[in-house]
Amino acid sequence: MRTVAGALLLLTSACLAWPPAQAQLYKWTDEHGRIHYSDKAPDKDKAKAAVIRIESYSGPAVVSILEKSAPTAQANQPAAAKGRVKLLTTSWCGYCRQARAYLNSRGIPFEDLDVEKSAQGKQEYRDLQGRGVPIILVGDQRMNGYSQAKLDGMLRAAGH
Repeated sequence: MRTVAGALLLLTSACLAWPPAQAQLYKWTDEHGRIHYSDKAPDKDKAKAAVIRIESYSGPAVVSILEKSAPTAQANQPAAAKGRVKLLTTSWCGYCRQARAYLNSRGIPFEDLDVEKSAQGKQEYRDLQGRGVPIILVGDQRMNGYSQAKLDGMLRAAGH
């Protein structure tokens, strides 16, 4: 079971790293009970289109500092941009909705990029090597996941 889970995790990671113009992915079980994945439909009628989604971050939210060389790092920008807030989200993610609602309730302007629907969102998600949503950027700080208390700390540090 660990081998199948590890293979699925590796396959999911590889799929997220591919360019947006991906082929359809198929999943089927052979006569020996082994699960197979391929971008080509097998000759059998047993294949089902596999849906691979970006997951919400689970567990506690983690805050880190962006590297100055990161494409989204704001270290060399004017002071007003250093406190900029950006969310990398999906439409279905509950934590993403909570983060949006909290920022709106505080009247804090933010940019919201959908990593499944927006070309810019997909690119920034890849650049940041995202492994889930939401990714919240406040100035040079990054949070994977959502915690209101940690977001408050990030906002205070950025002057909000």
